[in-house]
Amino acid sequence: MDTFLPEIKIDNDFIHNIPIPVAIVDKNLIFISHSHHWSVEHNLGKESITGAYFFDIIKSFPTELKTILEHCLLGNSSANEGKKFDLKNGENLWLKWKINPWLKVDGRLEGLIIVLENITDKKEINELVKDAQEVSRTGGWEVNLLNKTSRWTKMVNIIHEMPLDYVPRTFDENFAHFKEGEHRNKVLHAAKKAINAGIPWDEEVLMLTGTRKEIWVRTKGRVEHNNGKCIRLYGTCQDIDQQKRAELQYRDSVRLLTKAVTASQVGTWEYNLENGRTMWDDVNFDLHGIKKNNYEGSLYTNWKNSIHPDDVDRVKNEASLRYKTNEKGIVEYRVVLPDGTIRFLKSTVTFISEANSSIQKAIGISQDVTPEKLAEIKLKEFAKITMEQNNSLTNFAHMVSHDLRAHSTNLSVLTALLQDEKDENEKKQILEMLKKATNSLNSTVCNLNDVVLSTDTNITDKIVDVKLLEAIHNVQNNISTLFKEKKGFCDIDVNEKHSVKVVPAYLDSILLNLFTNSLKYCSSLRTPIIKISSKYKDNFLEFSFCDNGRGIDLQKFGANIFGMNKTFHRNKDARGVGLYIIKNQIEAMGGTINVSSEVDEGTTFIIRFKI
Repeated sequence: MDTFLPEIKIDNDFIHNIPIPVAIVDKNLIFISHSHHWSVEHNLGKESITGAYFFDIIKSFPTELKTILEHCLLGNSSANEGKKFDLKNGENLWLKWKINPWLKVDGRLEGLIIVLENITDKKEINELVKDAQEVSRTGGWEVNLLNKTSRWTKMVNIIHEMPLDYVPRTFDENFAHFKEGEHRNKVLHAAKKAINAGIPWDEEVLMLTGTRKEIWVRTKGRVEHNNGKCIRLYGTCQDIDQQKRAELQYRDSVRLLTKAVTASQVGTWEYNLENGRTMWDDVNFDLHGIKKNNYEGSLYTNWKNSIHPDDVDRVKNEASLRYKTNEKGIVEYRVVLPDGTIRFLKSTVTFISEANSSIQKAIGISQDVTPEKLAEIKLKEFAKITMEQNNSLTNFAHMVSHDLRAHSTNLSVLTALLQDEKDENEKKQILEMLKKATNSLNSTVCNLNDVVLSTDTNITDKIVDVKLLEAIHNVQNNISTLFKEKKGFCDIDVNEKHSVKVVPAYLDSILLNLFTNSLKYCSSLRTPIIKISSKYKDNFLEFSFCDNGRGIDLQKFGANIFGMNKTFHRNKDARGVGLYIIKNQIEAMGGTINVSSEVDEGTTFIIRFKI
């Protein structure tokens, strides 16, 4: 701005094309002329601002600027290479300016010549770079090979623990801080290769600071050539001491761990999530049955192929879950060895990130837990057998309680009738009924005894062919007095040749439960009628047991109809075990049972047994 004459003639075309943001205002701050660059710099568009008041056009500028302009209207100049202003909206604004008064020859003030730049973006970028350097502890340096001068940024001096105004005086002094021997020689060799062949370097080496403290730094360098001659060496220096020492400690731990697990037959492994590179020790190869020097394809693929097919998806899902939650975990799986043997392995999984890198790895150990797993499987089998035996005993107890109670009730009633009866013909009929009842009791006891003698929960060898019609008649005779008491009627449509493969005691118990339930829960408004029919259907013998009793509200009780201790009526002698018992018995023999019912209409059970 010092080149402007004290008095100038306004040439709008000339000013418009000046390649800087310049404007001329009169002493009332009214625009007289401005450059095109002024409009671009301050986002004014293409409309002319000539004749407009400065602060009507430049509305977002800080009020401090008006004070500066008013000071210049007194004949003063003002310049600033960059000043920060805090705006009312909370934003920051950086301005760079040079303002000179515009005077006539006689010294009278006509206005101002203003050069004003908005350097906010540049300043914010510089601040970000500065912050990034401080956070990452990275600084820049250069060596001019023509005049042998050097330059370090502030952060390089901080890393070296040297005064902030320190500058190396010679070429060799730039390298004197690296630890003498291996580390200094490495950097000097890299610098010479860069100067002679233009090869850049990136090395991690030890350095001695100004306070003689030994730290790890990462030094990067490259060269600049002019007409084939190296004229400048420049690069960055970064303090990586904390990360590097952590990495070295990790490597030492891995080496110690490797020695320990090799001795204990525990395999170690590592998997790079970025490139899929997989590393195993010798023990891990042996555990998975893969020959270390004789396999095709990637090691990762061979590992997946070694896993038991039933475990592949589960292992993949569990590993993904560990990765998402970044938690250490244990994954157990089976491997199929080349000879077909199945081995159980337990593998720990830990996800880590390498120091000073975004690369993620999964690391862990694997060990053979086959003996423990086989023992666990046997223990579970024993527990299952024990549970089944307990269930069988519980079932048997319910059978004895329920079935013998029906017989004892029948015998008690017949005995009482016999004592009170005077008519000889009636006595004969009661005696005949008593004889049938005792024979039926004997048969039931024999069947229950067969169950007691069996200590094997597998009842397959107890299943025999039983004529369904005979079994129905036997049970019907057992509860003849109950039929007589309820005045019940039974309509049986079962082919005498139809037979079922069952445990006789179970079939007796099933039929007895169905009969007694139908009679106990009959309707008081009609004669109890039980209809029983059978037919062959889809390799099954299907028989239905239908009554016209009170029925069951299946919408209310359907989910619990076969549950233990579930009752659906208010009978005092209802115990809620009958349907639970028969369902277990039917399913134990490979059959199925279904129920349909309507309240006040009746209930139908459909039972199916394999032929």
